[in-house]
Amino acid sequence: MAIERVRPLDALKTYRYLRLGMIGAVVLLATSILVESSRAQNVVTRAGWCLQDSISAYYYTPVRAIFVTSMFIVGFALIAYKGHDTREDFLLNIAGMFAPIVAVAPTTAVGECWSVQPDPLPLKPDGSLANWVVTNIDNNIDALLIVGFVALLLAAIIWRVNLRDPVRRSEIQPGTRWLLLGTTVALAIAWLLKSFWRNGFLANAHGKSAVLLFVFLWLAIMANVLAHRKAPGRPWMKTYLGVAVFMVVGIPVSLPFGRHQIFALEAWEITAFAVYWILQTIENWDEKVVVRSDTDDGVQRVARA
Repeated sequence: MAIERVRPLDALKTYRYLRLGMIGAVVLLATSILVESSRAQNVVTRAGWCLQDSISAYYYTPVRAIFVTSMFIVGFALIAYKGHDTREDFLLNIAGMFAPIVAVAPTTAVGECWSVQPDPLPLKPDGSLANWVVTNIDNNIDALLIVGFVALLLAAIIWRVNLRDPVRRSEIQPGTRWLLLGTTVALAIAWLLKSFWRNGFLANAHGKSAVLLFVFLWLAIMANVLAHRKAPGRPWMKTYLGVAVFMVVGIPVSLPFGRHQIFALEAWEITAFAVYWILQTIENWDEKVVVRSDTDDGVQRVARA
């Protein structure tokens, strides 16, 4: 029985589903937060329909499973998605590496808006994280680091094998060497911080990772802006530049929200990037798929949906 090869349209659909899946994960998280907020009560003021101080604080509510899952989906999609040039791909990969850390190393600002108050509480009387939270972080971060190092080793082996193959060498994306090196440095730093600066890691891993996640997403947008600067009329460049400016504007806009400042900023930045991702999906919906024949290393056909 002959095995049918993957058709160009199959590859294009996979690309589309990957992009749409990330948008779906964001919508799922927003919906779960709305459901929780409609049932929650502020434990201090007893007010209903309350919001946590940040989206991250929903880790300590019934939203936790969807929050963690959504962040992992986003991280996987950012890493699996191949950017249109080396800069965009590198920046999206780095951003994708921070998303799981945001998911499994929760914020220390636990909030006070719950439909069901955690028992035991996430914080001890002295303000430090409870043992059950620390145990979760230790297990999850250790698992991420172990799998990360294994995946890095496999990626390096595949890269070396492809380098030695005249046909596959042409498929290696420029900058792969630097991406592997950057990933090695990031994993090594994470391991060193967790091993030798444990208290600081527990207190800062979430916040620093969240900031870096948004910074690298913003840089990825700017990389796409630069990639479009020579396009005729440059309509998409102007649109993406507007989104990048919108993300920066979110910083002063969130300041008046008081204790919900972080929630407002996170919601603003997530919405801005979701808009960018949707626009980029529309732009590239009919992405060209280049197919190489079995007998020629050159481009043979171009498929469009």
